[in-house]
Amino acid sequence: MRKKFIVTLAVAMIWSVLLSTSMFASEQKEKKHHSWEVSIVVDLDANNAAGMRIEGLTGDKQGRLYTSDLNSRRLIRVTPHTGAVEVLTVLPQSATGMVFDKDGNLYMASGGGPGVDGVILRVSEQELKKGSFTSDKVETFAVDVDGANGLVFDRDGNLYVSGGATGNIYVITPDGERTVWASGISADRPTQPIVVNGLAFGRDGRLYIANTSSGEINRVSIKKDGTFGAVERFAKDPLLYGADGIAFGPNGDLYVAANERNAIVKVSHSGKVTEIAGNNNEGPLEFPASLHFIGSTLYASNFDIDRGVNSPNSPGIGASIAKIEFVQEHSNEK
Repeated sequence: MRKKFIVTLAVAMIWSVLLSTSMFASEQKEKKHHSWEVSIVVDLDANNAAGMRIEGLTGDKQGRLYTSDLNSRRLIRVTPHTGAVEVLTVLPQSATGMVFDKDGNLYMASGGGPGVDGVILRVSEQELKKGSFTSDKVETFAVDVDGANGLVFDRDGNLYVSGGATGNIYVITPDGERTVWASGISADRPTQPIVVNGLAFGRDGRLYIANTSSGEINRVSIKKDGTFGAVERFAKDPLLYGADGIAFGPNGDLYVAANERNAIVKVSHSGKVTEIAGNNNEGPLEFPASLHFIGSTLYASNFDIDRGVNSPNSPGIGASIAKIEFVQEHSNEK
């Protein structure tokens, strides 16, 4: 009787395993194929393939995008789903990095240069609601921020500003008080001196910093007293050369505009580096500079300067905003 029970149990177990294996194999017949599609939302200089330069990119609560022409200093608003373009004003200085605070006020970095002070500009939510407005409505929020470029707010409303080739990170309180942190981050390539560029806070509360020169992403903890911890390398890879604007996606992965490579690169939670989109100097990515997510859709500003893979920059579209969408397709494997 015992032997019969054992044999019966063994047969049942084998059948269970075979059934489970069959079900697993059936489930695996459907494989998911992932890809990214890149398209142009709006060509901001339809008559020319080169000339106009846009760098900064951000979005408001209504899902509209903002950028600025560095040459004419025009502040531009784009409605992505219609492609409508509005010129809001002419800025007192050219602006690069952009960010909104929690109240809907727009901040813009203007790094200055010889004889020109680096400043942070601000436009109130009230002025933006009106549509176009005069230049005198643009306030100077902070001064003495040489090389100002990337911008990001922390949870307490402090504004962090990258200083480009200076290696500095500026911290500006809601009251406009400025402090300077010398990061000590250095350049690998003398031909590209920018070492602190795009900024973003991760879910872990650390500040992530793009090093354009070295093709790496660094991160640093901010202590409760506002001081900075030690710089830690998060990822370094040739795919990250030209790391410019950065943005965290909905799932916590970090996306990087590798401007010199005309590419968008993803860095996973573990630091794995993967290129998700890239092309030659004919576009649709043309020296992508800044990134902004609206939901799960990623937008990029095409700076389109003559450098790296984008050289020469005469082919292609020119100054524009590109859309990078994640596409998931299913196919049944026979």
